Amino acid sequence: MGKRMLYALATMTGTAVGVGASAVGLLRHQAGSLRRAFDDDVNRHYEPVTEAIPPPEGDDDGDSVALAILGDSWLCGLEVEDPTRTPPHLIARGLARMLSTTVRVQSTARPSALSEDLPAQVGEILNSASLSRQLSQRRSDDRRFAVISIGTGDIIHPIHGTIGIPVLNQAINRLQREGRYTVFVLVCPNLGGLPGLRDPLKTSLRRTSRVLAGSQWLAALAAHAVPLTATQSLSGTTKASLLNESGRFPSTLGYAQLSSTVLAAIAERIDAPVLVDRSLDIPEFAERSSDPEANSPTEAEDEATPREESDSEVR
Repeated sequence: MGKRMLYALATMTGTAVGVGASAVGLLRHQAGSLRRAFDDDVNRHYEPVTEAIPPPEGDDDGDSVALAILGDSWLCGLEVEDPTRTPPHLIARGLARMLSTTVRVQSTARPSALSEDLPAQVGEILNSASLSRQLSQRRSDDRRFAVISIGTGDIIHPIHGTIGIPVLNQAINRLQREGRYTVFVLVCPNLGGLPGLRDPLKTSLRRTSRVLAGSQWLAALAAHAVPLTATQSLSGTTKASLLNESGRFPSTLGYAQLSSTVLAAIAERIDAPVLVDRSLDIPEFAERSSDPEANSPTEAEDEATPREESDSEVR
């Protein structure tokens, strides 16, 4: 009997080790495929932006606003056929209407950018002649805005990138101190919700991106910036319509929704005469609103027993 038990335990242990090794191998294969696709995005078409967007005819107050866009694929407008429908243009046009003035916009956002690329982008913005404070008559801080989205690449490509919270904090401080910008941070989206992903990579990305999003949210608040959630911005319809066919960055409609989230936050910040409800931008409210059950599990319980997310909604 003792020999049989030892044989059974040895067999079970060997099977568990085999399954564990298989899962690790699958995770490496999945991560490698996603990483290669991410690297290919660097060569995808996008429109660099350095322009002055006028307000609606007859509404110009004769002054101007500065708008800086920094970060990665979630703001640069990757593969949008009409360049006027990229986030830099959409946000600038919205601001021009909101404030009845010309908006000087420049985007340094690049496809597949990592946190280590952010300092160079900040330097480009701070040295930009088109965003100079001298071009605005009022030169007041309430007319200078910067929007940052970074971190996705650090999760997908950890070999070359780091989870750059210190880098983000430094970028915010420099933009505020040297450029006199009011900074908005679009925190890392829930990458576990991207279409086409399967476990174990799906669960790994979901957990890692949630941790990074929370860290970025707290870092933004600590630096007196305004945090915004990308995940909740892309809720309310199907993933196929809000994300590009590859699933790695927003579609034209997705970019429009992200831009509207930024504009709503700016309107609230400057007390624009627009009714704004940003309660769903706060992660705890956003997650509760997307959960049909009144008694949703806590984050700890969710980590212990992860639920399968719907393939038709962005969580």
